[in-house]
Amino acid sequence: MVLSQCLRKREYIMLEQKVKVLVIDDSVLVRKYATEVLSRINGIEVVGSAPNGKIGLQKIYLYRPDVVLLDIEMPEMDGIELLKVIKKNRQKGSSPYVIIFSSLVEEGAEVTFEALAHGAVDFIKKPEGKIADNIDYLLREFEEKILGLYSSIREKWKKIVIPENRALEEREEPYRGIFQGIENLDKVLSEKPIIPEIVVIGASTGGPVALRRIFEDLEEIPVPMVIVQHMPAGFTLEFAKNLRNLYERRVEELCDGDVLENGTAYICPGGFHSRIERNEEKLVFRIDREIYEDIFFKPSVDIFLSSVYQTVGKNSLVVILSGMGRDGTSQCFELRKEGAIIIAQDMKSSVVWGMPGSAVKRGGVDIIVNLEDIGRAINKIVKRV
Repeated sequence: MVLSQCLRKREYIMLEQKVKVLVIDDSVLVRKYATEVLSRINGIEVVGSAPNGKIGLQKIYLYRPDVVLLDIEMPEMDGIELLKVIKKNRQKGSSPYVIIFSSLVEEGAEVTFEALAHGAVDFIKKPEGKIADNIDYLLREFEEKILGLYSSIREKWKKIVIPENRALEEREEPYRGIFQGIENLDKVLSEKPIIPEIVVIGASTGGPVALRRIFEDLEEIPVPMVIVQHMPAGFTLEFAKNLRNLYERRVEELCDGDVLENGTAYICPGGFHSRIERNEEKLVFRIDREIYEDIFFKPSVDIFLSSVYQTVGKNSLVVILSGMGRDGTSQCFELRKEGAIIIAQDMKSSVVWGMPGSAVKRGGVDIIVNLEDIGRAINKIVKRV
């Protein structure tokens, strides 16, 4: 089944209204092909394009797009400058989501993470070679990343016509058997007196920014931490450097055969699936080169957690952060049954409540916690070690 046929089966294709997209890029060809590809996607309306941030800002005010596809290096006002203006003037529920359209080079990766720090929610790497030869790639990426934001965009639409307190009441429904708020963490710990051997964090859209917030509160932890972030090959190394330099702690991109060390945070390499195995008392990282036709994201949270289930089992702490889709849901459910502690980021603080929301609805979560409190929750749980 081709991608477009698969995507038509998704709920977000049945849109109440189309997602409005503005393309900002100094390349005439990029604007042309991006607009053409976006216009072919059911559920997306391209409201305009701009050659730089200055004109782009005017069109943001004029057209009120839901999503901005943004280049970084442009004349007059570049992408970072535009993001700063958007962030400064942000009003609740009114600013567009910004997706960076970046080239895959080391310098581009570094500036991409700067863009994420200033409010971009995700990024798409520009294809190598001619854009005209990569239409299928662009279709897949644009569909996944832009329409994946639909549920969050829909909440913004609802706020326009529903009083804020009523909108919150509709979203914050209780889930049976799942605690909500860090004030209830002690109840989880009394039910699950585990001693974690590993901390695993799974994330996608909104994950890099969420991880920065967690690292602000994170103390030295006595176990390894592994971060499974949906990210292309090449960007994860720069992401590890970014976190290491910002927070002056040990953060490394994993390589096949690495032994996991206590107190170190690891990033699974982009473009590959990842696993851990046990070698005597040590946990060893392995690249999983098996082909999974039904799994698009590399690395996959579910695939990594399946190896955690097999090697560590209940002595695991898993945190599912903002991200689209259902990755992690299946194995969170199994690990929770085994006795592991599973934390999900709450809807209010998530860019996309896809991955955490799916795990919650499946019953694979012990407690739902706001992003502001997740770092402190991790600290408290691992202090048992």
